[in-house]
Amino acid sequence: MPEKNTKFDSRLDQRNHKRKKNNILNILIGIVILLIIIVTVNIVTGDNDEDSANTSKTKSEQVEESTENESENEEKEKESEEVVGSSTESSDPSSSTEETTTETEENENTETEGNEDSTVTTEPSNDSNVESVVIDSGWQPIGTEQSGEHVSSYTSSSVDWDEKVKALAYGANLDPSNMYVKYLGNGGSPQKSIGTVTSKDGSEIYRISLEWVDGEGWKPTKKEILKALKK
Repeated sequence: MPEKNTKFDSRLDQRNHKRKKNNILNILIGIVILLIIIVTVNIVTGDNDEDSANTSKTKSEQVEESTENESENEEKEKESEEVVGSSTESSDPSSSTEETTTETEENENTETEGNEDSTVTTEPSNDSNVESVVIDSGWQPIGTEQSGEHVSSYTSSSVDWDEKVKALAYGANLDPSNMYVKYLGNGGSPQKSIGTVTSKDGSEIYRISLEWVDGEGWKPTKKEILKALKK
């Protein structure tokens, strides 16, 4: 009886050992299969990612190419329009000539109308110091800040004096900042004045006659061009 049990135990041990080996092999085989599956999935996923990346790159490149082509086409169209515009302008010289002629005629008409509104006359004088006497029918009163009955003033700080000086500059056609008032006094009546002015460089000397226009101010009536400034 003891010998039989020993044989049975040895067989049982061998079976258990084989079973353990088989289990280990099965586990190893399962691990290998799992690794193969993982590697396969990674390969397939990586290929898909690359394909999608390549696809997106291709699309973006196509968009950029189409954008560049559109820009080039727009530039070409602009260049062609500029060429057509310049050729049209150069091919029609009569239009520019007509425009120039029209502008010249308009300027001439404007000058004629201005001349019709005013008349400038130049007369000789019996005064040996007067080169000529100029009267311009276009002279207008310079305006005034004064109201009520006008009283002529020869005080240099008065408003009336300041307006007389402005009227002298207007009649002499001088800038007040480029003018000296050498004399300003009564012109023969309370509403008339006369003044002598020069340009600051002394090259122009004028004697201007003024008269007062109620509500409108002093107005030049005569300009005498003097040869020299007499003291």
